[in-house]
Amino acid sequence: MTEEMAGPNTPLIGNCWYVAGWGAEVGRKMLSRRILGRQIVLYRTADGAPIALHDRCPHRSMPLSRGRLEDDQVRCGYHGLRFDTSGVCTEAPALGRPLQAMTVPAYHLMERGPLLWLWLGKGEADETTIPNTEWLCDGCWSYGYGSMTLSSNYVGLHENLLDLTHFTFLHPGNIGTPEYARAPAHVTVEGNVVRIERYVADCAVPGIYASTGMADGRISRRTVSEFSSPGLHAACVELKPLAAEPGGRDLFRVRITHFVTPQDLHSTHYFFTIARDFAQQDESATERMRSDALRAFAQDAEALEAIAENQALDPAFVEKSMRSDQAGVTMRRILKRLADAEASP
Repeated sequence: MTEEMAGPNTPLIGNCWYVAGWGAEVGRKMLSRRILGRQIVLYRTADGAPIALHDRCPHRSMPLSRGRLEDDQVRCGYHGLRFDTSGVCTEAPALGRPLQAMTVPAYHLMERGPLLWLWLGKGEADETTIPNTEWLCDGCWSYGYGSMTLSSNYVGLHENLLDLTHFTFLHPGNIGTPEYARAPAHVTVEGNVVRIERYVADCAVPGIYASTGMADGRISRRTVSEFSSPGLHAACVELKPLAAEPGGRDLFRVRITHFVTPQDLHSTHYFFTIARDFAQQDESATERMRSDALRAFAQDAEALEAIAENQALDPAFVEKSMRSDQAGVTMRRILKRLADAEASP
């Protein structure tokens, strides 16, 4: 049973768009980031185009990020080899000429809204398959964002995001309420997409949603979480006051998007946005929701890292699943199937 599901040692999946970072953090100062076990250097050309190269000089393995930018080219800080945006060596000072056979791998890096999407796969980089996050560019939604790096495998993070039951126990008051763990969940699968929906008819307003102005009332709460790809998980939340004031708002919507980028088998870059369709101009609401989300995700990180430590101590231990794990188990089987397909000749 276990071998049919992805786990901490399942090979990473390359044929997928992953978030390499926020567009705002990449500029004319080179940024080095490890993604799928490869060291990548990110920067922008003078006209703002984002560039991704392998962060290793092919001559003596010096990180190119330790060098400098000259116009739009990278000068290695060890022996001065210079590389253009496609990775071709345009100058080798010791030889007094270019050395075009000395190339650095260049990777597909595309900017969509606030995000930089990276393709490291062997297959064709189809830009039309970059996930759609148009609401992050839509004036009808305001959002906060954040990121962290977890010392745990990305499979566990995806399972955590589909495991809505843990809200009650790991995030009491902030995201979870006592009723949430007992509410029935409905799971559907379409291709490689796993969707879980949970409805709570009557509950208190979780702390993270206090900015709705409903903090003292009771609400109904519908949450839909969707595993879309190895690099993306998205959730939509609908909150309805049970006793809406006359003329008042009767529906509040939140979209939480999780961008999951494996650093390697044992650590994960985690980027997130939390968007809302209410109080769009209230910057204090943006910061409150962002900080509450970050606090909850830090609790997830602490739990996942503790789990990873236990798994490393006894790799032969066989975990047992429950019926409530249906969404996570299905997702892990999909990841295993995708990883096996890439490994096949």
